[in-house]
Amino acid sequence: MSTPKATIVLVHGAWHGSWCWERVTPLLEKRGFTVRTVDLPSVGARPGAGTDLSADAAAVEAVLDSLTGPVVLCGHSYGGMVISRVRPRGIAQLVYVCAFVPLEGQSLLTAGSGRPASWIQMIDGGLMQPDASRADQVFYTDCDPATRQWAKSKLKTQSAAIMTEPVARPIWREVPSTYVVCVNDGALPVDVQRNVYAPRMSRAVELQADHSPFLSQPAGLADVLIATAGEGAVRAN
Repeated sequence: MSTPKATIVLVHGAWHGSWCWERVTPLLEKRGFTVRTVDLPSVGARPGAGTDLSADAAAVEAVLDSLTGPVVLCGHSYGGMVISRVRPRGIAQLVYVCAFVPLEGQSLLTAGSGRPASWIQMIDGGLMQPDASRADQVFYTDCDPATRQWAKSKLKTQSAAIMTEPVARPIWREVPSTYVVCVNDGALPVDVQRNVYAPRMSRAVELQADHSPFLSQPAGLADVLIATAGEGAVRAN
């Protein structure tokens, strides 16, 4: 009897969308994996909408509820808060890609430095956005100029409410988890990734990549996800 392959569910980070995975998804599908992506409702939210972490987690849970068999759930950056917040049912493995890994009761702010990064701009309507003049150095250091311009054109504002909602019971406490440290990251310091977040996981791997390995090193990130998905299928079986 063959071991069922895990479905890989990809959750983007702040200001991004499902578009950011478009170089990784075909590499996973070529290896026979089913891939689902999620567009978080806090990105592109209307001013005053108040869309928060709970709404983002609910969007991910809606996708998870539609699936059968083992699931590998991957979150990038802020997406680490989201995947920590969902129900653990059906999830065989978690993957945190240069992502926040909250402890009990921590919000995005308290899981980080306690205040927004200097390159985050708070704007009217309870929204926030990255400083466009610094996005190359923060997000896309290792990307070619055309990719940088394309990615920056896709970024949207996001509800600032996601910054303060805590995660009561992070599911990485009960689900095997992998942390992907991105060594050239300009957004989340590598020493925080290595020394604070990675030790909370079941295992850690490193990529010589910027904050956006799905664009700068899609094959390397796909290899990590494929290896993890294989373990998830075996575990679920």
